[in-house]
Amino acid sequence: MTELIFGSFIAGLLLTFTPCVLPMVPIISGIIVGQGESLTTRKAVILSLSYVLGTALTYTLMGALAGATGEQLQSYFQNIWVIGSMSLVFVFMALSMFGLFTVQLPSFIQSKLNSQSGGIKGGSLPMVFLLGMISALILGACVSPVLISFLGVAIAKGDAFLGAIMMFAMAMGMGVPLILLGFGAGKMLPKAGMWMDKVKYVFGILLMAVAIQLFATLNLVSELLLWGVFAIILAIYFGAIDTLKEEDNFQKFLKALGVVLLIWGTVLVVGAAKGNTSLMTPLKESNPALITNTTTNLPIQKKELFSEIYTMDDLKTKQAEAIAEEKPLIIYFYTEYCSVCKRLKETTYKDANIKEMLSENYVAIQLNMTDKSNQEMLEVKQHFKIFGTPGFVFFDAEGDRADDEALYGYQGPEEFYDTLDLMME
Repeated sequence: MTELIFGSFIAGLLLTFTPCVLPMVPIISGIIVGQGESLTTRKAVILSLSYVLGTALTYTLMGALAGATGEQLQSYFQNIWVIGSMSLVFVFMALSMFGLFTVQLPSFIQSKLNSQSGGIKGGSLPMVFLLGMISALILGACVSPVLISFLGVAIAKGDAFLGAIMMFAMAMGMGVPLILLGFGAGKMLPKAGMWMDKVKYVFGILLMAVAIQLFATLNLVSELLLWGVFAIILAIYFGAIDTLKEEDNFQKFLKALGVVLLIWGTVLVVGAAKGNTSLMTPLKESNPALITNTTTNLPIQKKELFSEIYTMDDLKTKQAEAIAEEKPLIIYFYTEYCSVCKRLKETTYKDANIKEMLSENYVAIQLNMTDKSNQEMLEVKQHFKIFGTPGFVFFDAEGDRADDEALYGYQGPEEFYDTLDLMME
């Protein structure tokens, strides 16, 4: 058990500079900077530790649940209501950084907390702890192969305590940079004057970016439109359309940056209007939904890479089809709000080699696991013991399962091609 706990902590450290932890940096930084002139090193460390312990509690519960039931706690929070609410929280936090209002608890609660926290002012520790819990649910590494691997150990052993302690160790490993940030913040961040306001504005921008990144996973509004409007607002804020009133090199730099953001934001908005989705190539022509038949000049529907299944009967039909065609079968498990699933769709599944491999050599099907109340979907999920997304299950051309364990997490085009090629052997 000691080796597993130590390995979990090291795995958490390795996840430090991944999307698992990076979105949390502007959150805790914004909280620390928001303390204003009352900020001390001790207060910054305690706030950081409170946030990390909040994330650790979530991961601990996640590990216990996985060990006891084989379920994944985070998957229940990947829905429009929780993600939308959390996005709104980050927007309010960002607006408070810009001084539009002050977020604080009622004075009588603050007084009680102040007396119990040894001089920690602001009464924000419980809220910071709660924010850490929710952040771990929404922003955590729910689809990381590393996380899935350790959860898999807990599930395989059926040990809730082991799952809890491993996830706690991993969360503390991931929290190391956040705690170090608290140690440095009290000494490095300015505590008064105009500089302090500028620093708060920077973290306000970062918090708004986190909110946009989170909200974009809901696919309610074009991601390009969100980032485009945000870039244009920043451009105006940086003085892109203002006249320079003094010969200040820093002001010139901000204006130049603003002009670049204004141009880029406009390009993103135009790209969104054209129906494109890539932030890197927003004006590139998208593949049309309909392809014209060159002989009849009639439009024909573009074939989807994966066929959708909904029930066990659908699955059995596709399995029989794969055996008849002497092709391996791949089942892709996804949810609509899974950020890694979205990344797969925008990168790996667009690769020409992947498209050719799946269309010619595989029977490829997918199952939408978004609706937790769908009993027919749950039957398929439980049949294969899937507890996270994205997940993949393979069958060989004879209809036998190619691997006892499901494959989880993101794979780039080359890596996924190698996986598909290997499963054919």
